[in-house]
Amino acid sequence: MKMIKLLICLCLTAFVSGCGSGTRTVDVKDVTKSETITLKKDQGQGAIYSITVKGEGKIDGNAEIALILNGGPYKTERLSGPVDFRWGGDWYSDRAEIIYTPISTTGGSLWLSYKFNDIK
Repeated sequence: MKMIKLLICLCLTAFVSGCGSGTRTVDVKDVTKSETITLKKDQGQGAIYSITVKGEGKIDGNAEIALILNGGPYKTERLSGPVDFRWGGDWYSDRAEIIYTPISTTGGSLWLSYKFNDIK
């Protein structure tokens, strides 16, 4: 009986971890300080054709976040209170740069889930 329960737990764990395949998460270390975050494709991925970024958390005060393309902002969000945004679109690089800038932020938390989509 214990072996069956263990086997079921292992199968469920494998199933759940497989559902988010390729999705990675990164935290903004301290939302009261500016931070540049570099996202990278998974090792072994092929040619990248798009990116998906989801931001979640809570910002006490105001902040801005931007996905940078060719040295300038490509997608931007103003953050205040509960955070829940999604960016997506064509992307042809193995990396992406995100710049987080607090404006009047006194606390909170922010994390990004992202996925580079490849041709395979």
